[in-house]
Amino acid sequence: MLIQSVLDQCKTNSMSQTNVFVTNDDEILSDKFGYRLEEIVLDLMTKQQTITIGLSGGSLIDILVSILPRLQLPWARLRFFFVDERFVPFSSEDSTYAVYQAKLFRQLPLTDKNIIKIDPNLENVQVCAQDYQTKLEQLFDQQNQVRIFLVDSSDC
Repeated sequence: MLIQSVLDQCKTNSMSQTNVFVTNDDEILSDKFGYRLEEIVLDLMTKQQTITIGLSGGSLIDILVSILPRLQLPWARLRFFFVDERFVPFSSEDSTYAVYQAKLFRQLPLTDKNIIKIDPNLENVQVCAQDYQTKLEQLFDQQNQVRIFLVDSSDC
């Protein structure tokens, strides 16, 4: 539900125009969401060089797993980052990056430059957060890019 709303706001650049889609069927939701995302990304790519996509964990992962591998997106021009990562090793099931890597990223034609992630090997959470902030600032300083945030509705 929230995902559809966020995508429509991105498309129109107007917070007042929102289209909320409600369903209890995960397959219908993921198809509708995925094809809407594809439409928006392809439209934006005619105007922007890079699109950054912020990802949350939760049930969003399974929605994306069921649809993203079927989409025809310009993968080399997409950048993914995490909006709710934890300071844990990538071997932990609590790592959002690790779950995405295991379930989704391996199915997509992505390289390391497409995924901005924390460094869980740094000495503490403060140093890790500063390092991640620097990475994101460098990414966001690039011109000709659009940011899309995809969050699980249970995260709001």
